[in-house]
Amino acid sequence: MLTILQFELRQKFRSISTYIYFLMFFALAMLWVAAAGGAFSGATISFGGKTYINAPSSISQTITFLGYLGTVIVAAMMGRAIQQDTEHNIWHFFYTLPLHRASYLAGRYLAALITLLFVFSSIALGAWLGLYLPGIEPIRVGPHIASAYVLPYFFSIIPNLITFGAIFFFLGATLRRMLPVYVASVVLLIGYLIAGALLSDMDNRNLAAMIDPFGSRAISRLTEYWSVDDKNTRLIPLAGIYLANRLLWGSIGLITLALCFWRFQFSAASVTGKQKKETITATPASLRVPSVKPDFGKAHLWHLFRAQTWLNLRETVKNVYFITIALCGVLFMFATSTAITKMYGTATYPVTYAVLQVMSGSFALFMLIITTFYAGELVWREREARIAQLMDALPVPNALPFLSKLSALILLQGILLAVLMVCGILVQLFHGYTQFELGQYLYQLFLLQWPDYMLLAVLAMSLQVIVNHKYVAYFLMILYYIAGIALPALGVEHPMVIYGNTPSVTYSALNGYGHFIPAIRWTQAYWGGAALMLVAASLCFWVRGTGSDWRGRLHTARAQLSGSTLGLGSMGALLFLLCGGVLFYFYNIVNSYKTSYDNEVAQANYEKKYKTLEGKPQPRISDVKLAVDIFPDRRSAAIEGEYQLVNRTTEAISEIYILQNDEAEIRQLSLESPNTVGIRDKDNGMYSFRLQPALAPGASVRLRFRLNYDAHSFLGMSKRDTVIANGTFFNSTLMPHIGYQSNVELSEDKLRRKHGLKEKERMLQRDDPRGLANSYIANDADWIRFDATVSTSSDQMAIAPGKLDKHWEKDGRRYFHYSVDQPILNFYSFQSGRYAVKQAQWNDVAIEIDYQPGHEYNLDRMVKGVQESLTYYSKNFGPYQHKLVRIIEFPRYAGFAQAFPNTIPFSESIGFIAKVDDSNPKDIDYPFYVTAHEVAHQWWAHQVISANTQGATTLVETLAQYSALMVMKQTYGEAKMRKFLKYELDAYLRGRGQERKKEQPLAFNENQQYIHYNKGSLIMYLMQDQLGEDQVNRALREVVAQYANHGAPYPTSRVLVDALRRVAPADKQQMITDAFESIILYESRALSATAKAIGADQYEITLKVSNNKLKADEFGAEKEVALNDSMDIGVDDKDGKPLLRERHLIRQKTGEYKLIVSGKPAKAGIDPDNKYIDRKPDDNLIQIEFQDGGK
Repeated sequence: MLTILQFELRQKFRSISTYIYFLMFFALAMLWVAAAGGAFSGATISFGGKTYINAPSSISQTITFLGYLGTVIVAAMMGRAIQQDTEHNIWHFFYTLPLHRASYLAGRYLAALITLLFVFSSIALGAWLGLYLPGIEPIRVGPHIASAYVLPYFFSIIPNLITFGAIFFFLGATLRRMLPVYVASVVLLIGYLIAGALLSDMDNRNLAAMIDPFGSRAISRLTEYWSVDDKNTRLIPLAGIYLANRLLWGSIGLITLALCFWRFQFSAASVTGKQKKETITATPASLRVPSVKPDFGKAHLWHLFRAQTWLNLRETVKNVYFITIALCGVLFMFATSTAITKMYGTATYPVTYAVLQVMSGSFALFMLIITTFYAGELVWREREARIAQLMDALPVPNALPFLSKLSALILLQGILLAVLMVCGILVQLFHGYTQFELGQYLYQLFLLQWPDYMLLAVLAMSLQVIVNHKYVAYFLMILYYIAGIALPALGVEHPMVIYGNTPSVTYSALNGYGHFIPAIRWTQAYWGGAALMLVAASLCFWVRGTGSDWRGRLHTARAQLSGSTLGLGSMGALLFLLCGGVLFYFYNIVNSYKTSYDNEVAQANYEKKYKTLEGKPQPRISDVKLAVDIFPDRRSAAIEGEYQLVNRTTEAISEIYILQNDEAEIRQLSLESPNTVGIRDKDNGMYSFRLQPALAPGASVRLRFRLNYDAHSFLGMSKRDTVIANGTFFNSTLMPHIGYQSNVELSEDKLRRKHGLKEKERMLQRDDPRGLANSYIANDADWIRFDATVSTSSDQMAIAPGKLDKHWEKDGRRYFHYSVDQPILNFYSFQSGRYAVKQAQWNDVAIEIDYQPGHEYNLDRMVKGVQESLTYYSKNFGPYQHKLVRIIEFPRYAGFAQAFPNTIPFSESIGFIAKVDDSNPKDIDYPFYVTAHEVAHQWWAHQVISANTQGATTLVETLAQYSALMVMKQTYGEAKMRKFLKYELDAYLRGRGQERKKEQPLAFNENQQYIHYNKGSLIMYLMQDQLGEDQVNRALREVVAQYANHGAPYPTSRVLVDALRRVAPADKQQMITDAFESIILYESRALSATAKAIGADQYEITLKVSNNKLKADEFGAEKEVALNDSMDIGVDDKDGKPLLRERHLIRQKTGEYKLIVSGKPAKAGIDPDNKYIDRKPDDNLIQIEFQDGGK
């Protein structure tokens, strides 16, 4: 064995490919870490929030991800360890030597394994040296932990190399072909992708962690709730689900390796399989040879082309390995279909666009792999079958074999897309959905996606021909795939740079394919020109004969450059240049193309130039009057507006500053007062007027403006989606703003450092007078009077907040006049579309839902959500201030709902097509919930608006969450809340690990969504559970009564905390402090539970539990604090229904409880409903063991 091992190692370490692979991974790791560390100005790579680039979690992520990318290299090296003897036809030399089978196999396997260990060692080396490249920000580098570079190899890389290597080695050694080896690598990748799809469902995460061959999903599961401090300091342990994954796949690898040693034979039979017995028959002495008339005409060549295309396609499709890949792909697509746009674990109706989005999006990598592999198989088929010289001698032009193989590959892609379509229809049928929209399937798959895959096929085939080395071409395709991921992250974002990259398209039921198609077609034509040039080059470099010297190949290429080939290449070059010019004009001239880095520079420049204006007194907007003309057919809008500006300061104002959003162009800006023009900075959107005389305190002035929004389209292409053909939605951010706007500034610390700016706090401290002077919605207005006339095309309706005073038609357009009868926030929206209308009533309040026909699924749920919300909120918080609640659907270009005065724009993607099964206890009626949340904002925001300080969103978003939760609980019961709160807890704990600055307590949160939404839900639900729902509502009613429509100084989260303290007894004050002013986590765990029958259907349970209480700092570093908390001890039956809930004061870390229940128990534990924030909520309950065998 040692002799073979030494021989193989010498051979492999003499091969240049070994060092190319080493250098590739070394460079990728070094550049990856350097980009994350700030070495490249345009890079957007990050390991998440405040996580160091050399933190154990970051290093593990780098090593495992790049190891995942190296699967094909592992397949090539391990698969060819034995198969190369057959490939080079030297197997009989080795098989006749006096070698022991085990020595032969072990030597080859270990040599390949050692070589791969050398190759992959470059990842850790590159990740370490990347820390020392110029430009790395020291603040992003943490303490060096040497073991953080070593452990991922022992836990991830080495086990994967052993396991995958065993699988590839076994297939290569026993089947003597590389195609099944690559098929196996595809299957492993599909396992990884299926695991990723399963992760989206909380109930499937353990399964996902186990079936991932690479172990990365298991790491994610193990560390999913780690804080920033955990990620920066803790080594990833080989424990729990991660250990189980490693044992499972390690066992598979060892079993496969043992099977290889058992099945391998030193015989020709194992090379070729079963041999048919030859039959010797008599041969005639003479043979009559027919006369032949050669025909080289175009018709005959066309016939040959079709025949060769069919032959190549047939031989590929009928191959068992292709069928295996296709079946794995089908399995993968069905697995991913389980995650079709789920929210809170509840599915949507499998409408065609949703099915296509999930299945074809996941299928893209699968298609890349298949196209890459089979391009190599097709180009090298004759050479590997050793009939190439025979085929090369045939009197046919180079175009025939190349184009027939290329056509076969493209048709193969078409077959796979057809399979995808059939799978999509089957998924719809499985879910009982029959509105298949075949036209959309055909259009998106075959007219949008197939051309992109054709471009990929040309690239894969051309690399095989031009490089003339199968595995180097595969390697280059891997680099192409990596470039598609890495270049945008490194700041190379222009859509004309990466070959085959076409603009994305979002289909909407309201707007169809909208404005996306022209840009896609021009881009496909652009890359199509490049593809034609590649085809021409491939025709010149097509290999005929045995010569492979590059100098000889160049000479042959010049000789094979025919007029037709030159014409094809010239046509491609012309198309490439023509379409490239059109696209460049569209992206760079019409739209002034900007990268993410350019936008950062613009934000930084605005701050550097105008930050000194921030403290200058400015007037406030008191009245807004607008005339908004929406032109859906032209995708443009014209806005004429008038602001009444009032000086509410104690100083005279000599200059008024105006900031205009760059989406709309100012056509006119005038002040109805003597003035001179000050700033006119179009690049930064900053303008000013110098008043003569100054605006005195209490005085007012009128500002008039005309704005124009244009789609900036060219030849049908457009990047903007503010105004669209059907479903327009935009809000007041498009309008001029008064004064310096700090929300335009860069907020992330790393971006501010990159552009020479000092770090800053996200929000002012809670009691800062500057923040108390403004609401967090706007710093240029308090409560305003609003009046708007909105016009649109004759077949649409236009909508704005307020009541509709009148509507009319004029000159083929429809006009709608809206006004409000009481002041509102300076926050409003405009919508236009062709809608069906559902109407309902609640007392004297009209309810209206404007929706896309065909989206009737959940309208009754939304109506019920409005009605139940209005009932609950009016009773508990105060009266509703309007006579209408209107919900308006808009396209899924954005996925949210947003509350404006009496108006709720609602994305089609978050409720209109939800498939809620009321009989399924796991389903959450999120159309009802989201509706209740948005209606709640009519109180929490549009009555009580908070100051622009820390904790602002606690008073708005957290209370909207609480309000919706109470309506949900009242309507669906506490059982549903248990499931919902589990999702909220999961989202909060995950959010902590992605924190980009610092985690704040709930009362001081800085618009951190995982805090004010997810943690806020948990905290407020705990409040009503511990204090009583009526008491909490009494406190909130006091807040509304005191602060509704309140101006400066605006209320803060302090008013909420103080109101809760007033209704809470003395023993609950610390709970309020913990909940709102600290970051507290619990580790509650059920240790054991035993039960015995004590009567008819009665059981006595002995439960042992442990508990721990932790206080975390802003980065997640924890310390223990004393327990003094009131928690539930509970027992559930086998269906998860509560049999018992007893409240106990927990002061000790461990405890034992005797419980009596009626009904057969199944589980028992502490805090069974996850009301407290527990880092490991899954161990709160434990299975009960029965002392009498379960009787």
